[in-house]
Amino acid sequence: MTGASIATFPVMENAKTQQLIKRVIPFVAVWGLTQILETPRVKGALQEVDSHAFIRQRKAARSMKRAGRNAASNPAWLAAGAAAIAVGIGLMAKAVFGK
Repeated sequence: MTGASIATFPVMENAKTQQLIKRVIPFVAVWGLTQILETPRVKGALQEVDSHAFIRQRKAARSMKRAGRNAASNPAWLAAGAAAIAVGIGLMAKAVFGK
């Protein structure tokens, strides 16, 4: 035994080890997660989810374009719809504030 080993408390060594483990855990977790995400099975599932999301986004964009074209080609219906919305908002405001 040396003087340094006698002066070192076992608690101090344990605290250093615990701090080291706490610092290493996030890096190991990220590494493990990337290893899981890189497997062919997970990659295929993620690509499938992305493709479904892209299809839905494209359909929504087409629907909005179609709605714009329909509104532009039917101005009378557009005006009637806007008037109905205005009347509905007015009736709701009247119901909230009372007489």
